Amino acid sequence: MLFNSFVFLLAFLPITYLVFWSLRSAKARYVWLTITGYVFYGYWDPRFCLLMAFSTLVSYSAGLGFLRWEDPRRRRLLLIIPIAADLAILGFFKYANFLVGSLGRMLNWAGAGIPIPHWNIILPIGISFYTFHTITYIVDSYRGVIKPTRNVFEFSAYVSLFSQLVAGPIVRFRQISDDLGNIDRAEQTRDLDTGWSFFVIGMIKKVLIADTIGLIITPALAGYRDLSTLGAWLCVLGYAYQVYFDFGGYSDMAVGLGYMFGLRLPQNFNSPYMAANIADFWRRWHMSMSSFFRDYVYIPLGGSRGSRVKVWRNLMVTMLLAGLWHGANWPVSWSRPGATLIPSPKRCALQRSVWGCH
Repeated sequence: MLFNSFVFLLAFLPITYLVFWSLRSAKARYVWLTITGYVFYGYWDPRFCLLMAFSTLVSYSAGLGFLRWEDPRRRRLLLIIPIAADLAILGFFKYANFLVGSLGRMLNWAGAGIPIPHWNIILPIGISFYTFHTITYIVDSYRGVIKPTRNVFEFSAYVSLFSQLVAGPIVRFRQISDDLGNIDRAEQTRDLDTGWSFFVIGMIKKVLIADTIGLIITPALAGYRDLSTLGAWLCVLGYAYQVYFDFGGYSDMAVGLGYMFGLRLPQNFNSPYMAANIADFWRRWHMSMSSFFRDYVYIPLGGSRGSRVKVWRNLMVTMLLAGLWHGANWPVSWSRPGATLIPSPKRCALQRSVWGCH
């Protein structure tokens, strides 16, 4: 289910919105947001919901442990074990097919003749986003930045919030904890205009601009051998704007939906193509992701402190992990001579692409 689909616009969103604001208690609203989040997520494949539920329970339990124990050894275990479990699941679904396929191609290239079974593992929609949500919750709880919630319904609503579930932004618990804590006192009309404005602008970016550009450049890229030099450069430029308006528009819709339910989500893009340099672009593009790697990888490694070699190391590790988060694939298939060098855009499961769905 995508935000610009008819089933979302004509059925899911109106029902979710009307029922949410008809409920009065915080618990009822948490439960409703959780239910709708799982319905939204399970629309692609209900089996994916089991993974999200597992990650939710593990992270929630870790939070309760931080509230109970002050012993440094136990707290470190509460930090390491849940994060390791989350990353192991994420790594398996992101890289199992890639690693097995690469091993098979290497053996075939070496002439070993050892058959390697193909694993047709489907990458669950949005697994990277809710995994990073739970990781920020665990780390912030460990650091004492936030006080973990005892309310399992509040936490499950945070993890499964449908507006930011499949394409971000990466929302830290502390960024919406006040809104979640006061959800029973939220005013329906307070941010309604802001929410609708974000949603409509995002819809225009996604449907009218990005999809229109895609109709032009996708066929052109498919026949890239016939492109002139000017045509190739125009396709590159068009592709850059398609990616931005697609992903940026979808993020704007997510922010707008959050406001409509009384939850102020952080914006994810800040006019990135107006950046003065690469560093500025990094701060403006997919801001929730770049700030995640800055605060939870780059700075803990030492950031810009220390020798030049250490700073370079910190940058390389951070950028490597950011690249791995996006997945992996070989640009040319070893088993198919003459395969195209143009990578296929990432597709979101069964429907049209939403850039940044991981």
